[in-house]
Amino acid sequence: MQEKKYKVLGIGNAIVDIMVNVEEDFLKGLNLQKGSMRIVDKYEIKKLYSAVNTVKEVSGGSVANTIAALSLLGDPVAFIGKVGNDALGESFKKDLKCLGVNYCTLNSGGGLPTACCIVLTTPDAQRTMNTYLGISGLLGPGDIDEASISQSEIIYLEGYLCDSREAGKAFRKAIGIAIKTGGKVALSLSDSYCVERHRNEFLNLIKNYIDILFANEGEIKSLFKVKSLETAIHECIKIKNISVITRSEKGSVVISDGEVRKIPARINTAVIDTTGAGDIYAAGFLHGLTRGRDPETCGEMGSIIASEILGQFGARLEIPVIELLSKKGFLI
Repeated sequence: MQEKKYKVLGIGNAIVDIMVNVEEDFLKGLNLQKGSMRIVDKYEIKKLYSAVNTVKEVSGGSVANTIAALSLLGDPVAFIGKVGNDALGESFKKDLKCLGVNYCTLNSGGGLPTACCIVLTTPDAQRTMNTYLGISGLLGPGDIDEASISQSEIIYLEGYLCDSREAGKAFRKAIGIAIKTGGKVALSLSDSYCVERHRNEFLNLIKNYIDILFANEGEIKSLFKVKSLETAIHECIKIKNISVITRSEKGSVVISDGEVRKIPARINTAVIDTTGAGDIYAAGFLHGLTRGRDPETCGEMGSIIASEILGQFGARLEIPVIELLSKKGFLI
C-alpha cells in the first residue's frame, strides 16, 4: 500500500485559549463547577474576560493541541477547524503553520468571530473552561477536505463537535471518507457532560466505526453509565477496539485485544496547570501507534510527554519532545 501523506489529521474546534489564574472563591462566586467545561455566549465571554487578568493567550482546542504536539514529534499532520476573518483567526492559522501543521479547512471566515476559551486555573492546577464557540461551531460538511482525509493514516475527532448539528454532519462525512480510503478513526470523548448529551450517538460510533478511543475516567464511566472503573474497562473489552483511559496522577489504562495494561503516571515536576495533559498524552500515544509500537509502549510514550505539560501554562509544549523521548529510550 502506498504511504499516506499524513500520519494524523485532526478535526476539531479551532479555539484560542485564554489562560487565567484564579482562586477557588472566584469559581464559587460565579457558581462554576471546578474541572468542568461549559458553553457560553458572546455576552458572557466578554463579561468574564473583563473580570480576569490574562496570563497567556495561545491557539488551542483539544484536537488542535494534539496535532500541534504530533508535529513537534516530527509527524506530518493536518488540521481541519473553522476560524473567522479576524485577528484571532489569523493568529490561530499562523500558529499552526509555524509548527508545521497543514491547516486545510476548505472554507473559513465570514460571520461569527473566532472561538475562544477562558481557562480558569485554580491553585490545585485544575482548570475550568468557559468556551465561546463562535464560528468554530459552524464547521460543516463543505469544510471537509476529502483529499487530505484520504491521505491520512488516522483521523482524530473531537467529541465536542457533536454539540453542533452541522459539525456532526462533517464528523460523519469525515469518518466515511477515512473508512473508504483505508484510514483509521480515533475519537476523544472530550468531556463527561458532552458524553451525557450525546451518549447514544457516541456508543453507536464507538461500536461500529471507531478504532481508537480516548477518554478520561469520568468520561468512560459516563459513557457506560457505570460507577466503577473496572466495570467500564469490562465494557471496553467487549467493544474490541483500542481504548485508552487517562486517570491523571493515577496514570492510564490501555485496553486492546482483550488485554488490560495499566500505565503509571510520570509526574516529575511541580504541577502548575493540567490544561492539555490529556491532549498531549494522545499525541504521544498516536505517535507510537503510527510507528508500529504496541499499545502499552504507546501509553508509556503518552505518559512521558504528558508529564512535561503539567509544569507550564497552556497546552503547547515548550521543550524538544523528540529529545525527551530519545532520553527515555523511545527514539523513533
